[in-house]
Order: sequence, then structure tokens, then C-alpha cells
Amino acid sequence: MKTDILRYRLSEPAGMFTKVSALVIAVGGAYITLTQPVAGVALVIAGLFPFFYFKCLEIDLYKGTYCIGANIVGYTIGPKEPYPGVKCIFLKKNRTIHQSTRHSWSSSVSTSFDGYLWLEDDTKILLSQDSKKEVALLKLEPFAEELQTELGI
Repeated sequence: MKTDILRYRLSEPAGMFTKVSALVIAVGGAYITLTQPVAGVALVIAGLFPFFYFKCLEIDLYKGTYCIGANIVGYTIGPKEPYPGVKCIFLKKNRTIHQSTRHSWSSSVSTSFDGYLWLEDDTKILLSQDSKKEVALLKLEPFAEELQTELGI
């Protein structure tokens, strides 16, 4: 019997700077392994870690649990909570006013859109953060389709 597990990536993929830095650390660790084996292996593991780690939401429909945690090489590590069901998925608009300096009267306004999964027990799980509404809606539509719930704006 196949278990129905839904796994959603909550963190953005590692950027180019992170990947290059991690690769340099791993190569440096491999070189240090020649003289300091323990430190070298630790650096190799630390260098490879960003390639195999991301934050995720895992919903096990068969067991009726969900978990928000770290996914490392396909295994989600985190506390398992009972899955109460989904009320809806909604988008929240946030406005932030920034002051540029103490002596300046000019200010800038930025808007961001946060997408949340709202569970029946009133738990809200952050699914996405975007600066444009259209991008946020495109990210949330697959969640709403797979969980068979409505998308509130």
C-alpha cells in the first residue's frame, strides 16, 4: 500500500554565492584531510550540506500528521503534529515604510505578499514571500490544487 505524503519546499534554493562558497569549503576540507583528517571531513560535510538541505512542510495524509522541518537527503526532521485539515490558503499584503536617514524627510514604501496555509486548528504556516502579487499567486495555486482547497486573496 502506497503512503500519501505531500512534501512542499518552503525555502528558496541556494543561490550561486552559497553554492560556490560551499564548494570552496568542501574542496578545502578535502585538501585539509591529508594532514588533519577529522577537521577535513567536518569541512567536507559542512561544504556539502547546503546542496542537500532545505526547509519543508510534509503532510502525511495516511497517518494524519504534518511536519515543518529540515529535509536532508529526502528525510524530514522535525516534530510531527496531528493534521487537522485545511481551512484555506490565503495571501496577506504587507506594507512597510522605510526612513532613509535621520535628517531626511523622505521615506519609501515597500509592499510584500505572504502566502499562508491556514489549518483547521487555526495554525498558520508561511508558504511563500514575494514582492509581486502575481508571482505569489502562481506559487500558491499548486498548493491549493493539490490540497483541494480554495485560494483566498
